[in-house]
Amino acid sequence: MFRAYRVFSMLRPARPRHPLAQALLAVVALCAFFVLLLVGVAIAAAVMLGGAVLRALAPARRPAVADDTRAQPRDNAPAAAGEIIDGEFSVVDKSLPHGSR
Repeated sequence: MFRAYRVFSMLRPARPRHPLAQALLAVVALCAFFVLLLVGVAIAAAVMLGGAVLRALAPARRPAVADDTRAQPRDNAPAAAGEIIDGEFSVVDKSLPHGSR
């Protein structure tokens, strides 16, 4: 018959009983944690540095409209092709979720 606790007991190693061995295991676990932490920080720093370098070396983009000079529409100017969207629109009411009445 299948017993689940046997599977879990095989997957969980037993802690050593000797106090010195327990302390050594704790130190090893802390060292492993700090190594993983440092690897994560190094990877994050490399990604941030790479993004900063790519952003610095990328060609500068010109803004479509400068902040100070906004394009003012003229009354007698013909509309350029592709600037006006023509269509019919209707308002759709948001329906209530079921059971909220």
